[in-house]
Order: sequence, then structure tokens, then C-alpha cells
Amino acid sequence: MFSSSLSDYQFTKLFKNGKFSSVYKANHTINNRVIVIKKFTLEEENDEALKKLFAEILCCRQFNHPNINKILHSFISDMDVYVLYPYMCFGTCQILLDSIFINGLPETLIALIFKDVLSALMYIHSNDFVHGAVRAHHILLDSQRAVLSNFHESRSFIKHGKKKNVLHGVSQMKNLNWAAPEVLDQNIHGFTEKCDIYSVGITACELANGIQPYIETQPTLMYTEKIRGNVPSLLDRSTYTMLLDDQGKMPFENSTRRRSFEVYSQRVLSEDFHQFAEICLNRNAENRWSAKKLMTHAFFKQCRHSSISDHIKKCRTDLQHNSSLDDEVIIGLQDEQQTERRGNSDHVQWNF
Repeated sequence: MFSSSLSDYQFTKLFKNGKFSSVYKANHTINNRVIVIKKFTLEEENDEALKKLFAEILCCRQFNHPNINKILHSFISDMDVYVLYPYMCFGTCQILLDSIFINGLPETLIALIFKDVLSALMYIHSNDFVHGAVRAHHILLDSQRAVLSNFHESRSFIKHGKKKNVLHGVSQMKNLNWAAPEVLDQNIHGFTEKCDIYSVGITACELANGIQPYIETQPTLMYTEKIRGNVPSLLDRSTYTMLLDDQGKMPFENSTRRRSFEVYSQRVLSEDFHQFAEICLNRNAENRWSAKKLMTHAFFKQCRHSSISDHIKKCRTDLQHNSSLDDEVIIGLQDEQQTERRGNSDHVQWNF
């Protein structure tokens, strides 16, 4: 159990300091558990953000799954709302892409991550919800598992006791690049849980290539490309040269970051991985596999004799000696090593 008294928490590190919210690593002094705390200010101009926060809390309280981010506790102190999450020592997949895997994560590690993410989506969809914002920034990692977080855009098919066949509305602007074309259409046909599968396909390219999708593309062009069925691809020897434009530039390239595209022209990703991404990115939502069926895809055969922990151990030395690493990842490595020595990882989890 967690206390509702602010004095029972020791704030040890500031992860993020925004206008309306801040994120901290903290220690619950009563049970000595490492957690992450989101602090929200109760101000009128923050009304919309607070509504989404409360909706997320209500949504997450209904879920109970090992691969879904848990809200451990929430309370109000003075004019602030405090929300407690588990601590995942490696943070978001976006942190790893920005700090060390700038040309993408290893394929087997991606398979292990998606095995957990699809397990979470299968549970969410079976409970008549849509996540609505699957992307690298919303997937959190420790040495044992991946968890899906950020349920601000989550929607339910159940309304007033009746189940709707489709949903309507569009996600936040910051998540549009991962959104399915039927979500962007905003027409009477609406969309179903298959929109999450499309986002999985976009995220697969993001994790494999190390490039955020449509990073330098105007929203209108991004929408047009998706409607035409043109989407980011997995970059390897079989696709790299075909994707170069007339000027020899890579589509969706982020020119503000140094990147060795020779890596893409030399590496080989499995046919199963390419097929997995293509299934997810099918323009026709009805032709996309469900999360349950995707769990049976041959892409996940490589997970049988491997674990997230194995891959973390393999790249630990490179991670620790990489000068571009964020402090958060180094702290994660230290925490993971300490946990390994203790032989217990239950309380080394974080999420925000």
C-alpha cells in the first residue's frame, strides 16, 4: 500500500519539468520501493490536461495485466495531483533509440518487445478498448519485460451500457504520425481496434530504423501518403536502394541527426519481420490481423530461446561506455545490475 502523505516520499531525480506537470524518480520511504511520480498542478488553464489524466486513471484502474502500465496510487496534496507508477529501469524505447540504438534496435529485441505489447493489446481489445497511441515513446522497458503506457487516448466501445461497432474522433496532434488512415479520415465509417495494429506497424519501423515516422513531413502530406498506402518501410539491404529518391535522399530522414545510412544498406532483416510489418500496415483495416493472430506469426519464433534480459546483458558494456547516453539509461543499467545481484526485480520498475 502507498501513502497519501507527501512526506512519505523522497524525490531523488527530476526526469521532466513541464509547464503543468513534472515527473520524478522517488522512493516510498515506508516500504523502500522505487517508483515514478507524476505531479500535476490544479490550475484552470490546466483543465484539459487534468481531464485526460483523470480519464486515464479511471481507464487504467479497470486493467490488470503484466504488460500494461499500472497506476499504483494517486492523491491530492495542496494544489497538486500526484500519480504513482512503477519504475521501469530503462525507461521508454524512445530513450534507447535516442541514446544508443540510433540506427534501430536488434530484431530479436524488437520481437521480444512486441510479444509483450501485443499481449497487452490483446487484453485491451478483449475488454472493448482501443489504446489509440502505440509508439516507441509509450513502450517502457526493464530487464524482464515491456509494458504499454500512456492511456490518454484510450477509448471504449461501451457507451451507456451498449457496445458500439466503431469509434470516431482523432488522437492528439503529437500522435498523428502513428495513427491509422481510417482514424485520420474522420468519416462516418469510423475505426475499430485495428487502428492499434496499424500503429504497431509504424512503431515496428520506428524501432527497427531508429527514425520517428514522418519526422519532417507536413501533416497534410503525411495523411495523403497514408491514404495512398505509402508508409515507412523496414530499412535493410532489400529495401534501402529502392527507397532512395531522385536526389539520393532517404524518405522520412531526420536530417538534424547524424546517421550512417550505410548500416541500412548492409544489414539484413528477416522475411518474417518484413511480412509482420506489411500485415500491420495494410491500408484496409479488415485485412490487418488481430493482436491475437499476430501473436502466432513466425516473426516471434526467435523469442523462444531469448529474453529481454539476455539482450540487455549483451549490450551492457557498449551502453555504459557510450558518451551519448542519457543519465536515465545509465541509472537503469546500474539499477538492473544491483537488482541482478539481489536476485529480485519486483521493485525495480518504472513507467511514465
